[in-house]
Amino acid sequence: MTVSGATSERVASILEAACRVAVREGVHRLRVASVADDAGVSKALVHYYFTTRRELLRNAFAWSDEQWQAALDAEVAAAATGRERLERVLLASIDADRPFADQRALWNEVWSSLRFDHDLRPLVDASYRAWLDRLAALVESGHADGSIPMEVDAQDAAWRLAAVADGLDSMLYIGLLERERALDLLRNELAFA
Repeated sequence: MTVSGATSERVASILEAACRVAVREGVHRLRVASVADDAGVSKALVHYYFTTRRELLRNAFAWSDEQWQAALDAEVAAAATGRERLERVLLASIDADRPFADQRALWNEVWSSLRFDHDLRPLVDASYRAWLDRLAALVESGHADGSIPMEVDAQDAAWRLAAVADGLDSMLYIGLLERERALDLLRNELAFA
């Protein structure tokens, strides 16, 4: 969906509300009326932009993913090396602060709904593959600047680091682990040099 001006602000407000409702109430309980209430607009206006609940949810996930990617770009902008950029991106994936925590909570909600909503699977797949590609590219940039040894395979490292970050995020999500311990474990995993 491409929109501009005041319309794009209104659509963004609706999508942001849909994300909040999905996190607060769960993806399965997301209702257009709840999103409209949260956004401070009419249910009819939500339906004007998104004809079905599924369309709203798919667009909200895609919008949230764009916000996540932009936040990651900002997070690594000042990092000097590929290794430092990789560490910042991975640490952001388990960060409790906004905007990171909101995206991770939404991811967990959407991930758990894939059994019931097969239309979301291609979006989640594309988003996750972009995450793996980002991690591999950061390893490769570390190769180029010498901050990550050349013998570290970028693809293998990306898969392994994503699995570790996802596992730690899940443990944090259900309260099995304290955040500082998770950060330490993630930093230790980055010590592949």
